[in-house]
Amino acid sequence: MKKQKKNIITSDDILGKDVIDSDGDIIGVSSKIHIDARTKQIVGLTVDEGFMKPDLYIGLEYVKTLGVDSLLLKTSPKEKIRGLKVLNSKGNKIGFVEDVISVGRTNRFKGIVVKKDHFAKPFTIQSKLIKEIGYSVILKDIWNKEENK
Repeated sequence: MKKQKKNIITSDDILGKDVIDSDGDIIGVSSKIHIDARTKQIVGLTVDEGFMKPDLYIGLEYVKTLGVDSLLLKTSPKEKIRGLKVLNSKGNKIGFVEDVISVGRTNRFKGIVVKKDHFAKPFTIQSKLIKEIGYSVILKDIWNKEENK
C-alpha cells in the first residue's frame, strides 16, 4: 500500500467537523463538500446550522484552516448580523437588522434592511454607510435618516 502524502486530506477529515467563525463561535457542522465539476477543485462547504435553521454555504475562500477537530473561518457569516441593533454615529438606536442584501452567494453584502420596530416599514442602508459591525451595527457620520425613509 502506497503511503499518502502529508498535505492530502480526505472527506472524512472535513465532514462532521465543527465550523468555527472568526469570533470563536461554533456556527454548525460541515455536512457537504462542493466540487467544481470542470476544475475538480473544492469550492465550498455546506454547514448544517442545526434544527430548524437553513444550511449555510461557505465558499472555500472564507476557510482559514482545516484543523483536526474543526474548521476555522477567516470571517463571520453575514447572517450573524440579523437581529443586531443599528445605531447612528452618536449611539442612538435607529432599529434592528431584519435582513442582509447579499452580493451573489458570497459573504459580501450590498446593504442591510432595517426596521425601527416589528410594525414599522423597513428601509435599506447601503453597506458603504456602515462604520463597524460588532455587538451592534454602527453607522458612519454621513448616514442621513431622511435619505433612508
